[in-house]
Amino acid sequence: MKFLYKTLIISFFTIFFFGCNESNNYDEENIITINVAAENEDTDSSNLDERTNIRGNITSSNTPVTLLALGDSYTIGEAVSEDQRWPNQFTIFANENGYNFMNPRIIAETGWKTSDLINAIESSSFEIKYDYVSLLIGVNNQFNSRPVDEFRNDLNKLLIKINNLKTKNGNVLIISIPDWGSSPFGVNFDRNKISNEINIFNNILKSFANINGLKYVDVTEISRRAIYQPALIADDNLHPSGIMYLEWVKKIYNIWID
Repeated sequence: MKFLYKTLIISFFTIFFFGCNESNNYDEENIITINVAAENEDTDSSNLDERTNIRGNITSSNTPVTLLALGDSYTIGEAVSEDQRWPNQFTIFANENGYNFMNPRIIAETGWKTSDLINAIESSSFEIKYDYVSLLIGVNNQFNSRPVDEFRNDLNKLLIKINNLKTKNGNVLIISIPDWGSSPFGVNFDRNKISNEINIFNNILKSFANINGLKYVDVTEISRRAIYQPALIADDNLHPSGIMYLEWVKKIYNIWID
């Protein structure tokens, strides 16, 4: 009887021991499987983000985004501090809305015509390609009474250079020319003539954008409000203030990215 009792006890512990081992092995296998699945899920999600364009060709909020801003005084921000330039305000605004824009690269100088910008690009070195490229040029062509046909030809030359500077899925934005006649500086000029000429150049820009499948944003109407909103003009009485540039930024963001 005692022998039978001991046999039953030994059998019970043997079954329990192996049962626990099998259960533990099963749990470990499940844990490994779950962890692997979770890792695969994260990897797949990451790959999906890399493959999928989200809002304006940007892959994810964590992906560093590059911006190249080409232009003249309106892009370099004549008469305002660096942080008030529209490209700088734009990257800040975009980052506040979930992006990861790097500091913009700006190739622009006060007084540049289209030909000056072309020469500047040709003499510059580029180590990377850019996700976003903006072009705001032409006011000095208008101011210096350069032919509109020359302007059209230069735009085509600039587009060739831009296509070589942007990433494969890079997004190009054409920005309209502001109406400097609406500034206090413009009071000594024929404002109607300036406005009409600016319209001609902007129509060329808009047509150029449409023909080439580029995005276009009109900031000219904002600039024309300066005639009765002095806060929109910088201290030099000619160029936009940081306040006007911020209005540009919001409109540019809505058209270019959002």
